[in-house]
Amino acid sequence: MTKLPKRKLESYEKRTNNPSFAWKILFDKYDIVKEVEDNGFYDISTKQMMRNKDVVALWQQEHGSKPIPDNRNILKFDFSTDLPNIFKEYRLQIMPIGKNTYRIAPFDMYQPLPNKTMPIMPITSPIKIASLDFNKITTEPNAQTVAEITGMLTYIFHDLDSENRTVVGTLSGKNNVSNASFSVKSQISKTPITFDINTWQSETDGVYESDDSVLILESKMKFPKDFNIRQLFVPRLLVEQIMNDLDVHKDVYAGYFVKTKDIYIFTVYKFTDLSYMNSITFKRQYKFRLSDDPANIYQIEDTSKQQLNDIQTIESVQQLIKETPVNDRYPQYSNGQYVSFPQANNLQIALDYLALLSGQDKYITDNDEEIATTSAEAFVDAFKYDKRQYGYYFNWLGYFGLVDRDKESGKAIVTERGRQFNNAQFSERNWMLVKLMATHLSSRVILESLLRKTSISNVQVEQAVKQEMKNLPENKKILSLEA
Repeated sequence: MTKLPKRKLESYEKRTNNPSFAWKILFDKYDIVKEVEDNGFYDISTKQMMRNKDVVALWQQEHGSKPIPDNRNILKFDFSTDLPNIFKEYRLQIMPIGKNTYRIAPFDMYQPLPNKTMPIMPITSPIKIASLDFNKITTEPNAQTVAEITGMLTYIFHDLDSENRTVVGTLSGKNNVSNASFSVKSQISKTPITFDINTWQSETDGVYESDDSVLILESKMKFPKDFNIRQLFVPRLLVEQIMNDLDVHKDVYAGYFVKTKDIYIFTVYKFTDLSYMNSITFKRQYKFRLSDDPANIYQIEDTSKQQLNDIQTIESVQQLIKETPVNDRYPQYSNGQYVSFPQANNLQIALDYLALLSGQDKYITDNDEEIATTSAEAFVDAFKYDKRQYGYYFNWLGYFGLVDRDKESGKAIVTERGRQFNNAQFSERNWMLVKLMATHLSSRVILESLLRKTSISNVQVEQAVKQEMKNLPENKKILSLEA
């Protein structure tokens, strides 16, 4: 018997949603923690879940007339933050193993998704498209279509292997993997957890192929903190089985594709050992943005062309900064609350969050619950970061005057400046962002340093932050950037 160490969750880690409520009931009913301690895992079938009459009775006892969720709505764990609270407490995860059965064990199946600092390549379609509005791309399949039409995928394939020149789409949808044997890293032991599965259904967003390479894509419309490796590993096993059947072998990559508000981001990996799920290895990341300039039609001969031309010259940016006055007052919400100094570090998340707040008042979660768009739970569900990050990103938007808190109710609102910023085109928004950053001394000195291509010390940044905060009450000031 291996005792599962229980940890106390911080408040920002906890989810107040149906999956957490449901799995607490299931863990108690089937004594799942003890089963995992005794046997190393616990297999649970859908018949034991939310349509089981005993489970229904327990739900009604705990939650009264609150509608009981469907099984499918308590089994969506594409990201670590989606795991129910009791899974997080005992470092457990869950994996489908076929025949409507799921295995619970101390797997380690989530991979951090990096957001590399790099140039964003402008790219445009070689033909005028009449049947798809590139400015209204809201689904993963349409985003993949844009990537294929514009040559993003061609660029990636040719960069991975110069022999690759033509790209075609092959697999998508549901396909079966047979006789899969592999192991997964354990969170509590040095010994991996092994699997032997007869048939496993692979859900594939897209597979693309070129002369010498294959790229498997998992696609999302928001940039998450991490992802479930299984979403790339199982399609990778499928491609390997097909290549073996056809006796045609190519270099196979697995890519995590994210289309944010404006940027198309491809993070490319390779599995170095198909008997071990955690052998996923980062290779490269690519970032593109759409352009209307015919000069940005991609041709293979242009592989060295990866530049930013959103803001035409360094001199023009420097002039904009010079003409922008620095605020003499630290930002404050309309309800009198001072804005916490920004701690968010992912611009894509910040801009996508502004877009979310600018939309409908109600947000539908992954498990079909309706909640307020301005709630912390909506941020967690949409972006797969914990609740602590919700405050970081809201305050980033507040610091630059893009959101506010109502004077009377304190309710979060998008300002007129925020709406203008959200509706602006990519290049216009870049200018607006530079101007907003130039109004704050701390971000201004960093901008100026970047443009001069000189380094800036923490001491210099700290001095700028303290200067910004000179008129704040002492208990609101940041005393040190290391605090």
